Amino acid sequence: MRGAARSRSSVIVVAIGLAVAAAFSCKTFNLPSDTCDPTQLHGGMLSGDLSDSTCNRCLEDHCCEQVGNCGHANGCQETVSAVHACVIDAKLMGAQREDRCARDHMLEQSPAADQAYRCMRDSCGNECGLPVCKVDPAAVLIQTPSCDACFSSSCCSELNACYANRACKLTIECIVNECGPQLGASLLAGTVSSAPLNAGGGDGDAAGFDVCAPEAAPNGPHAPACVSKCLCDYKFNDPGLAPDSDAQRPALLALAVYVCAQEAECGKECPHDLDAGGDAAPDASPDATSDAAADAR
Repeated sequence: MRGAARSRSSVIVVAIGLAVAAAFSCKTFNLPSDTCDPTQLHGGMLSGDLSDSTCNRCLEDHCCEQVGNCGHANGCQETVSAVHACVIDAKLMGAQREDRCARDHMLEQSPAADQAYRCMRDSCGNECGLPVCKVDPAAVLIQTPSCDACFSSSCCSELNACYANRACKLTIECIVNECGPQLGASLLAGTVSSAPLNAGGGDGDAAGFDVCAPEAAPNGPHAPACVSKCLCDYKFNDPGLAPDSDAQRPALLALAVYVCAQEAECGKECPHDLDAGGDAAPDASPDATSDAAADAR
């Protein structure tokens, strides 16, 4: 009896030991081939619902081998962390700057660091806050290759949300066609307010559609005429029951794309021929902005 009890105790001790080892090991019930501590691989401040623990857990699940190899390579963790921080700190321009961040921190010169970062990006990009979104292939070219690249890299999630709604898709394509060289100038002006996007829970149509009526906000900045026209023209092209969230209304989905591009400074990459009649820095008042946009058309 005593021998059997000792055997059971030994089994319990071994089981506990394996459980502790697995906490920082490749996450399977097999014996670990290497330790896996991803806590030193990421830098920068994750935002929203993301956290260091979210990123760590994913790396443990999907990149354990690469994380373990990196831990044994001199300077590897510091390199991966620096690249990650560089991309995260670039915020909306993270996708545009990712390759430069990798070059600046000589990622490719360390095979272990390159493999660890690529696994983080490919397998845990969303959990670790990296810009891994891919734009819907149905999205039209936004005026020029450089302009489109800025929209696609900085506002991917906004574009995809818009293209899931036909009325929003028509609105964006209208803006691309209607604004012409005034698109870049209007983005550079930075006069479009993001307030409607953050209002939430409004009172019916007013919350979702006041963005397309200049007179709705007489004391605040609003979209230039070419943008307002498109927001209004297609706001009812998604018939049926209205969405339960104002943010999902076509006009606001399209406005979210425009505001994102404005904050990402895409105006620098888009046509902004000021000789077309626009002004890169018009007065923020409704009348002045409408006049400048109208002249550009």
